[in-house]
Amino acid sequence: MQRNLGIACLAACVTAVPAIRGRAAEAQTIVVVSRPTVVAFFEPVSEKVMRKDESKNEVLSDFQLYARQVRGPLLRKGVEFREMYATSFRLQDGDRVSLFRSDKVGNVKVGYYFIAPGKKPRIQYGVMTDADILRMANEYFELKTAD
Repeated sequence: MQRNLGIACLAACVTAVPAIRGRAAEAQTIVVVSRPTVVAFFEPVSEKVMRKDESKNEVLSDFQLYARQVRGPLLRKGVEFREMYATSFRLQDGDRVSLFRSDKVGNVKVGYYFIAPGKKPRIQYGVMTDADILRMANEYFELKTAD
């Protein structure tokens, strides 16, 4: 009887794993690439960690400041700007869906993912100033700059 119970539990666990993976994948953010897009990403960090790690707190503060400052100028140039707090996300470019997982720079996973329909992405790690993000967007997306 115990043997049958053990087999039943094992079978339930094996069949539950794909369902759990499926739910996790569905919950992951999908960025639809329909125009030039910049995804600014920062790893999720708890309040407890932020209180203990002043350097991570400062990096996050800079990241958020420059994201606020660059959002408007990018939108005026026709570039979508997404700010995400995740270590990975999916991108859909036409029928193609890809997964991006960030690397760690120093003690934090932070960076920028530049992508346009049909174009190979460019990934820049670390916090960038709003001027640096704009410069890279102009270069990567081949945008006209104001003279």
